[in-house]
Amino acid sequence: MLLIFAIDTLSPLDMAIAVMYVVVVLLSAGIWARRGVMLASAACLVLTVLSYAVTHSEVFSAAASGRLLVGLLAIVVTAVLVLRGQAATNELLAREDALRRSEAFLAGTQRISKTGSFSFKAPSGAMFWSDEAARIYGYPLDVEPTMARVLAHTAPEDRHIVQAAIDQSLRCEGDIDIRHRLLLPDGELKYVHVLSRPRYNKDGDCEYLGALTDVTAAVLAEQALHRSQVQLAHATRVTMLGELAASIAHEVNQPLAAISTNGEACLRWLNRPKPELDEARATVTSILESSARATGVIKRIRALARRSDPTYTGLDLNAVVEESVDMVRRELNNHHVALMLGLAPGLAPVHGDRVQLQQVFINLLMNAIQAMGTCAPGQAVLTVQTQRNADGALQVSVSDSGPGIPASAVPRLFEAFYSTKEDGMGMGLPICRSIIETHGGRIWVREPAPDSPVTGATILFTLPVHEPD
Repeated sequence: MLLIFAIDTLSPLDMAIAVMYVVVVLLSAGIWARRGVMLASAACLVLTVLSYAVTHSEVFSAAASGRLLVGLLAIVVTAVLVLRGQAATNELLAREDALRRSEAFLAGTQRISKTGSFSFKAPSGAMFWSDEAARIYGYPLDVEPTMARVLAHTAPEDRHIVQAAIDQSLRCEGDIDIRHRLLLPDGELKYVHVLSRPRYNKDGDCEYLGALTDVTAAVLAEQALHRSQVQLAHATRVTMLGELAASIAHEVNQPLAAISTNGEACLRWLNRPKPELDEARATVTSILESSARATGVIKRIRALARRSDPTYTGLDLNAVVEESVDMVRRELNNHHVALMLGLAPGLAPVHGDRVQLQQVFINLLMNAIQAMGTCAPGQAVLTVQTQRNADGALQVSVSDSGPGIPASAVPRLFEAFYSTKEDGMGMGLPICRSIIETHGGRIWVREPAPDSPVTGATILFTLPVHEPD
């Protein structure tokens, strides 16, 4: 800057030496920030005017004035352009920094949430995935993603699911939402959830953008919860069988007594001087029927006492109700409870586990019987009805004529460890709700209207109709 000032002031050259200050302004942009550039530009302007004042203070020259204006204009324009360039460069650097920070945040978030991202172009099949997606699939970060590599690490039993999703995406037909398992070379088993949807660019090309989430921890927790629920339900069934010991003994003793009586009668028919073979045959038939009945009772008891995973099949709902009623028949007689069964004929089968549904029925029946313990003689009536409701589901209602359920207790009736009975554990109805919801239905309480003469409470639940594959 001083060199240019000296040349401009002392040199006899008739040219716009001050234009050389442009070099100073340009060099200052690489050294200083905005404030430094502005100070350097201002210094150049001051030196340009000072040089003109020193050299042309006595004699006015139009040419020198023109060179002055050219120099000043060049310095100002250069300074403005340099400042604008600096601002644009700073903005670009800020964007790059924000982009790097965003990428770091995204990578960190994906690592924490175990969620990777990917893209897939149709119909070329070109694929891209994030680092976390590569880690989930069990590949090094520098491996190029392909659908073949995805299928290679997919569990063999689930490859048809993934292949169907690939075929769908190649045709660009709607969103993808699948869950499947990965079996890695080291034997590790992962559960993943894939969500993806297509988008189209301005040329009409289709590309799927999606997310891949490792849900192994959630699935394992859900499986552990399911095992705990099965164990708790089993413990409740065993406890319930203990409460029904008298009824069970009565149910078994009846066919055994019939077998003994018929056996003695058969011997008498055969020991006559002329054996009555027809009567003996009829008696033996009765023995076999009683034996089958006793066997059936024992099988139901063993099924309720056995701890095993649920087995879902098509079931006759009315038959399940009747079997459950047989288990509590003696309780009904001991408490002088009149039973009214309203079983709709011709109901479609339900898809469920027989033992679990029997547990629900027996629990609801026992609750109703105990609720009517204070009823006057002849006033205890238990009503069980089955029907198909307006939504097409099968509906069951269990009604009693007891004092009913307090309004304050209804919202908490299906909560764990909450009971309206003094000695209740508060687990029966929560387990019933869990079983019904697992079967795809719902359970709720319906109380009589305030102005209705009918007392007691009604518990209803629905089950979806079984539709075979």
